[in-house]
Amino acid sequence: MRKKFLPQRKRLLSSEKGTFFKKRYKLKIALGFPNTYELGMSNLGFLTIYKLLNQIDEVFCERFFFFDYSPSEKVKTLESNLPLNHFSIIAFSVAYELDYLNILKILKLSGIPLKYEQRGKNYPLVIAGGIAVSLNPETMASFFDCLFIGESEDVILEFVQKYLEFSKEKLSKEKMLFNFSQISGIYVPRFYKPYYNGCGWVTDIKAKQGIPKVVKKRKVDLFSIQTFSPIITHFSHFKDSFLVEVGRGCSRGCRFCAAGYLYRPTRFHTKENILDQVDFFAKDSKRIGLVGSLVSDFPELERLCSTIYLKGFQIQISSFRVDKVSQPLLQILLKSGLKSLTIAPEVGSCKMWKVINKKITKEDVLKSVEIAKESGIKKLKLYFIVGLPWEDENDIGAIVELITEIHKIFEKGRITLSVNPFIPKANTPFQWTYMNKESELKFKLKTIFEKTKSFSNVFFEKKSIREALLQGILSLGNRRVGDALYYRVVDGLNFTKAWQKAKVNFDFFVFEKKDFSLFFPWDIIDTGIDKRFLIKEFKKAERESKFKI
Repeated sequence: MRKKFLPQRKRLLSSEKGTFFKKRYKLKIALGFPNTYELGMSNLGFLTIYKLLNQIDEVFCERFFFFDYSPSEKVKTLESNLPLNHFSIIAFSVAYELDYLNILKILKLSGIPLKYEQRGKNYPLVIAGGIAVSLNPETMASFFDCLFIGESEDVILEFVQKYLEFSKEKLSKEKMLFNFSQISGIYVPRFYKPYYNGCGWVTDIKAKQGIPKVVKKRKVDLFSIQTFSPIITHFSHFKDSFLVEVGRGCSRGCRFCAAGYLYRPTRFHTKENILDQVDFFAKDSKRIGLVGSLVSDFPELERLCSTIYLKGFQIQISSFRVDKVSQPLLQILLKSGLKSLTIAPEVGSCKMWKVINKKITKEDVLKSVEIAKESGIKKLKLYFIVGLPWEDENDIGAIVELITEIHKIFEKGRITLSVNPFIPKANTPFQWTYMNKESELKFKLKTIFEKTKSFSNVFFEKKSIREALLQGILSLGNRRVGDALYYRVVDGLNFTKAWQKAKVNFDFFVFEKKDFSLFFPWDIIDTGIDKRFLIKEFKKAERESKFKI
């Protein structure tokens, strides 16, 4: 049953503490998270941009989300219940490729033409940032006036300041966008022309005269910023929690992990900076959520958690590295309200740990489970990946064996298994590899399920294989893949017909290994990592796949 937006709006706003409202401003920006309110209000990147924009005196930034709208219902902002076409700028924070369809649905419901070339001077500027579009901006390039590449905290402020100046000078939209294209970290798609081969794959992308050939990723100085959630709400995924960033990036070098490559080098906030934010801004919360790709590698994590606990807060940490689980730390977290432990072995064999460059062993995993049991943890969540490059049936068997041994140790607790299909990501060493076909993934998932379903305390989270395959092509996509999404939303075509109409060979994109000489759509982005390094890591993984136990 469809819920009306207006009653939801009242319920959500009444739960929030810290919401911004302004009476005087020059510029109104609608900032959207193209998924549920619960997920959006748990996303620290989205919340940080909301906070930063509202700290500009001339700007009032309001939020919108993807609710279950009826076909006749317009998307409106939470703060003032206004339709999106009442704003000068519509900005999206994009964390997941599967949200691309939601973006197009939101624009369609709002009566805003989807493609930038269809929007004249009287329509709002449509912009976006976030890890999904930073890794590969080309899939959604046809729909945005500007895309922010990398970390957006400082570039969004520069963008808004320039926008206010350009508006005062009454610059044309074209001239304004040309000026934006000169700012490091801003990609303006209309000034770049892609060329395609018969498979619908991009063979080159050429910049117009006066436009940078390559867009450099923006990277912020972590010591100069504070990254925390300005709004506390019961309806966030992390209920009533004050979220604060511990660090950014990951030094572990897992070859499948996008965040570990995009956010290099690894940087941590100081313990003092984190505690200052807790002291000054967390007064409306009882829980502190520590956020980052590498929280368990924070140099002073035990002391940080101990101090937060002594201040009277509960502590939430999303997941632990298996080699960083310690009894003293778990004891502090248990006292502060921790109810479950999440770890990610990813695979189960020595060979596959070497292939993905995850420097752990089976003994590390089992030891962390043993410590969790002895510490009094009652719930355990395990993340695994199937369909990785060079994986065979013995590696699937090794996952089953590992789960079996974990079950023996943790037989009195609850174990949840989240087994996910591997998805190649741009700007990682595995961007040249391919996904398993649907039948192969079904077989692997079924094998793990069938051999563990007899364990009464083990529960299996079901994953959609078709969604994973769709995410695969969106991750590796280009503007023609974006065209297929357009035909899906505007013309109502199923995906098979949409790929055909867009002249996209789905099998080539998703199921075929890519040659090192191939041009990638995201080659116009400079992430700071040499492509030769990624090739070297791929070849290293290939050598590791020959490892014998």
